[in-house]
Amino acid sequence: MRILKISLLVFLSIISMVAFAQKKATKKSTKTTETKTNTTKGGHQITVTLKGFPNKLFYLGYYFGDKQYLRDSAVTDKNGKMTFMGDATLEGGVYLIATADKSLLFDFIVTEQNFSLETDTSGYIEKMKVVGSPENEAFFTYSKFTTSIGKKANELEASIKQAKESNNKTKEDALVAEYRELMKQLNDERKRILETQPNLLISKIFRMMQDVDVPDAPKNEKGEIIDSNFQYQYYKTHYFDNFDFSDDRITRTPIFFPKFETFILKITPQIPDSIIKSADQVLRLAEKGKENFKFCLFWTTNYYEASQYMGMDAVFVHLIDNYYAKGKAYWVDSLLIWKMKDKCDKLRHNLIGKKAKNLNMLDTNGRYHSLYNMDSKYTLVIFWNATCGHCKEEMPKIVETYKELNKGIAPKTPLKFDVFSVSLTENIDDWKKYLIEQKLPWKLNLYDPLNETNFRQYYDVYSTPVLYILDKDKKIIAKRIAADQIKEFVNNAEKFEKELNK
Repeated sequence: MRILKISLLVFLSIISMVAFAQKKATKKSTKTTETKTNTTKGGHQITVTLKGFPNKLFYLGYYFGDKQYLRDSAVTDKNGKMTFMGDATLEGGVYLIATADKSLLFDFIVTEQNFSLETDTSGYIEKMKVVGSPENEAFFTYSKFTTSIGKKANELEASIKQAKESNNKTKEDALVAEYRELMKQLNDERKRILETQPNLLISKIFRMMQDVDVPDAPKNEKGEIIDSNFQYQYYKTHYFDNFDFSDDRITRTPIFFPKFETFILKITPQIPDSIIKSADQVLRLAEKGKENFKFCLFWTTNYYEASQYMGMDAVFVHLIDNYYAKGKAYWVDSLLIWKMKDKCDKLRHNLIGKKAKNLNMLDTNGRYHSLYNMDSKYTLVIFWNATCGHCKEEMPKIVETYKELNKGIAPKTPLKFDVFSVSLTENIDDWKKYLIEQKLPWKLNLYDPLNETNFRQYYDVYSTPVLYILDKDKKIIAKRIAADQIKEFVNNAEKFEKELNK
């Protein structure tokens, strides 16, 4: 489903009140609701009259995170009147009215559960009348004000451009001053609402839109900045100071998610330790609101579980261990929790930066060899199958890389790059035949017929081939890579090590 969106972001910012942008919406419910009176206590009843739209289908939708969802539907009568009603209380937040083809007419706020809106086609915002909802009275009063300001600002922008093109500096300066006065009026109106009606959702949206006022970095007696990182850390620490996480309505606005996403993905360096710290920072705040916490935890978990970037599974493991496994994800059933914990148990032993589990395995002659006894600078641990087509494609590339990386290494000295090759071939004869035919150059071609090492659990081996690169201390520096990526990872790791040792 798609809804053509007149964004609340536009309403609450400065200029164009008729800018449309497409955004995907998910249909949650399209139940037709008749126009009748709700005589039951509780529940919700929202009457909307759209003059000029007789006998038309419309949708009631809402914002949640980065998406829009359809909640209900109704058909207008001959006068354009319809009622959305039900026994359940609607969650507070920013809602919308959309046409049958998902074109958005206008946004409004749900806090009160029984109210009416009335407007017509000559101007949805300008003609809006509100009964029974102080939230929407304030919202549409401000929207009407910004609509007026926006029209004037658009006219001024065109005039400023024209004056600039004709090199009329005097006129341009006068128009710019007029434009700034308009912006001052807009800011003054926001301040007035914040001061007089601080608990309205529109006031909380205004506060979320405000950026953090970062002080200058402290200096020593010589006027030198003491901490060059001070302003960044201050900004990051105080980023959510203007967010009321105790109010669950804030995630049901189009303002919350872009700010939240920016903090997690842009302000936070995309390094697992930094992401974990930022996620904990947000979740500590979000715990003040049940739904806010639910959204923040779900989104962060889902995003990093699905990440294609190596090492991000550490974020997933941290979130499962510290939130889901500890019963903080109240909405998740026990079976799903069990599956999450099981997945974590397969990941926690092979996270980037962790020391790989030792493996003691048999060669074709029945002798044991230990992974930890390998003295090469870098070690490739590969789990493969001699009858696997993909493995057969990758193995020649690994052989070539092995030769290239060890080129020039003197005899009887530790290799730069060695291979700990683990066969998962079901028929041992197929494996031995492959080794004879291909003449693999490394010494250790091993297997674990009795699963003594529990390698599938420790290395999360559920398919073949699976490749890990370890450093000299047997710490994992790369995992689940392709054969043609090995050389790049090894060379980059070597460069990084040299930089550290300078």
